[in-house]
Amino acid sequence: MIISVEGLVKRYDGHTALDGLDFSVEEGDIFGFLGPNGAGKTTTIRILNAIIKADSGNILIDGHNVFKEPLAVKEIINALPESNGYYEWMTAHEYLEFFSNLYEEKKSKKDIYPLLENVGLSGKEGHLIRSYSRGMKQRLGIARALVNKPKLLFLDEPTNGLDPKGRRDIHDLLIDLNRKHGTTIFLSTHLLDDVERLCNRIAIINYGKIVREGELGGLKGKGTIEDIFFMSTKEGTL
Repeated sequence: MIISVEGLVKRYDGHTALDGLDFSVEEGDIFGFLGPNGAGKTTTIRILNAIIKADSGNILIDGHNVFKEPLAVKEIINALPESNGYYEWMTAHEYLEFFSNLYEEKKSKKDIYPLLENVGLSGKEGHLIRSYSRGMKQRLGIARALVNKPKLLFLDEPTNGLDPKGRRDIHDLLIDLNRKHGTTIFLSTHLLDDVERLCNRIAIINYGKIVREGELGGLKGKGTIEDIFFMSTKEGTL
């Protein structure tokens, strides 16, 4: 098990954003984290990434306590947030080299090329980021999130705003990362066909609680992914 979350509680100014959250992620999963706007998805990801603190609860990531060992956790994870900034005056190679230098184990210039190749940007490393399409920027963002060879990759709406081809390209890239490189992927999205194509396990959050969790194949025996989602979030309880 690479993520274990137990009894997670987070409050903001009297509002309970997370209300005793419990779920787990197995190593090697592409884990879909679904929920309506305001359900608690982004808050959960920020806590898992040791960006903000919870009020109570326990989280282990690959055996490390997120609250007591945040630096150890950050060595084995990385993330691509929904609103990812790009230094558009840089080339793709310069951008990845810059972020690589933030880690103790820095990549050499020649190490950057395989990273770009892995995300389908080979031959584009010398182009300014401002010339990239939205889909190419998403690929670069994923490459940036891979500079430390994370065991666990967090992605928040990675295909949002892409055209059908761009979305399919990102799907293929994530499947390749998972199957060939063994990267566990935690995918937060509201696009149910992303979940359908990518995920083997899911959890649905509503009003700060997990209302459905399990193997996607088993859950689909109860209806389509749309049916499962809307039934699970209709009243906020099972």
